[in-house]
Amino acid sequence: MKKNNLKRAAAILAAISLMMSAVPTEASAEESMSIVALGDSITTGYSKDGTLIASYAEMVSDYYGAELTSFAQDGLTSAGLLEQLSDVSVQAAVAEADVVLVTIGGNDILQLVLNNDYIDATQYESMNQLISGLKTESGAPNYAVLTPFNLYLTKTMPGVIANFRSNVAAIAEQLKASTNAKIVFQTVYNPMDCDADDTDLAVSGSMEILSSNVNKFLEGIADNTAFPKGQCVNGAIRDLTGVTVVDTFQTVYDHGYYYTDIKMVDVHPNSIGHLAIAETIIDALALPETGAENGTKLRLAYTASGAEKTLGNIDSALNDSIMGKVMKNSYGDVDANGAVEIADATSVLSIYAANGAGTESPITGVNAQAADADQNGTVDISDATLVLGYYAAKGANAFDGTFMEYAEQNK
Repeated sequence: MKKNNLKRAAAILAAISLMMSAVPTEASAEESMSIVALGDSITTGYSKDGTLIASYAEMVSDYYGAELTSFAQDGLTSAGLLEQLSDVSVQAAVAEADVVLVTIGGNDILQLVLNNDYIDATQYESMNQLISGLKTESGAPNYAVLTPFNLYLTKTMPGVIANFRSNVAAIAEQLKASTNAKIVFQTVYNPMDCDADDTDLAVSGSMEILSSNVNKFLEGIADNTAFPKGQCVNGAIRDLTGVTVVDTFQTVYDHGYYYTDIKMVDVHPNSIGHLAIAETIIDALALPETGAENGTKLRLAYTASGAEKTLGNIDSALNDSIMGKVMKNSYGDVDANGAVEIADATSVLSIYAANGAGTESPITGVNAQAADADQNGTVDISDATLVLGYYAAKGANAFDGTFMEYAEQNK
């Protein structure tokens, strides 16, 4: 039986190139949604080590098949974004947009916490090195540095927060006045809040001092006149009216080490962080499902970042929600390149052959799930036949829908 499976798979693989090589491909000319992204280096997709798979804006745009226009700039503050909105090219793009994504506020706060007369984060390669620099030789917190550092922040931050509150309100009002698009703001997360993460930073007293300061400026403290609860940075964002607010602070809460590259003294989200942000934005947008949604970039981030194996242990509800989107129009597209084609049929047959031979296929997880093109719970020749039938029908202009629609019609 195993030899027969291998022979059948080999015969079909040999026939694929002969039968299908002349089938042309055709691009779609459908008009797409327009997404404009504004903000700082989170939106640009900055990554200190260059390993980011895709930014949240790219994932959201890819999911909807939207055209993405980004005006985001590394290092941009709320004052800088407010000034940028006077640019005629930005105004024109925003006016025509269907969705406007805004990420702002991190540079207003975090730059002042990590780069000042007492702490210079640029001098360190890792957060452990920075934390060590805040300790005495005995390993205790160095209050000769930390005490004036805290006094500096206490004196400086009320004015910074007041300016941010004024700026972000003005940004929201200008955007609402200039577009009918759905406008999405994110709250600012705390990358140093890693209390629930498996890292020694979670029990570092110096890290706790840094993290508690950031939380104070973002969220405020009950019965505190200088930093009142709900009236600091994130309170200003949550109080915005006529826009959609995605609470990224809560998404990252207690897991800054997992969702960001803070271990490298990089406050930016890693690929899992961008994946989580994209997921929460898609949910918040709540746009009507068209059937054309595509989770290709979400899927690449999910599999290549390690989220496929780890996210369920961090946030099972978020993981399940991402999985639902990852598999949108993913069946049949085994290699996750956004198209169902001959290579996918080849992958289906390689899984079928491996299963028949009792060996382990190199294609596993979500990609193997996508190989079950007819969604009957088994990867076999019928899945390859379905993939090839769709590819041939599309090439011959005999079918103009998605693979999922084709599969439904050919059950």
